[in-house]
Amino acid sequence: MTDTKFRDLLDKIDLLGWKDTLAFISATLVSYLSFGTVRLVKYYFVKQPVPARPRMALGATGSIRYYIANAEDAVLAQAPRPIEVIRNRFGQHAHCVVAARDDQLAGFIWLCPQTYSEDEVRCLYRWTPEDKAEWDFDVFISPPFRMSRLFVRLWDQAHAHLRSEGIAWTISRIDAFNAASRTAHRKLGAETLAQGWFLIADRLQLSLFSVPPFWHISTRAENRPVVCFDLSSRAGQIAQPDTASS
Repeated sequence: MTDTKFRDLLDKIDLLGWKDTLAFISATLVSYLSFGTVRLVKYYFVKQPVPARPRMALGATGSIRYYIANAEDAVLAQAPRPIEVIRNRFGQHAHCVVAARDDQLAGFIWLCPQTYSEDEVRCLYRWTPEDKAEWDFDVFISPPFRMSRLFVRLWDQAHAHLRSEGIAWTISRIDAFNAASRTAHRKLGAETLAQGWFLIADRLQLSLFSVPPFWHISTRAENRPVVCFDLSSRAGQIAQPDTASS
């Protein structure tokens, strides 16, 4: 192993922890040896509190406007997501908190107030108590705005909307191999609820979870695992990147 590759490996271990680094290597090998036909995915499922007040003043936002988009909003046509995915999300009664400058999409956060059907793997998520949480997913900031404070302001707007609905928590699933996402959620006060593995080969999906149903085999969309998260039990916080473990 060259010095560069060894340093890259040490950096990966520093960011993810050695267990998730081994999982990442395994997922990479599975994809490589199967010529990309088999995927191994690992998620952390976390909850984070809706803060009582914004982290930044909600008044002065310059030329950026924030609002809840509807399915016909033209600015969503700029989103780097397939139109079928966006339609499916609105079909689940999800809300899209949008940031836009004039007619330019600056960013968005999606919130789902009911059960959420995952659109990257085959899985349905539920939670109890149902009226105290919403599922947050797909946080996106357009490249021209990534060095600004838009990320914080967008979350503040989303939290303001959630507070108005009496929501105390948001729930998310995090790619275990995405150190940036794990760090961002940790800064939001994330606590780990569970973890899940998905092995996908064509139509076959094998799922393993640290909570019921623990395991599931599926070959079609109608047959998918249903995972329910209990928000009343306090879980440990996500580990810091330099000591992360699975």
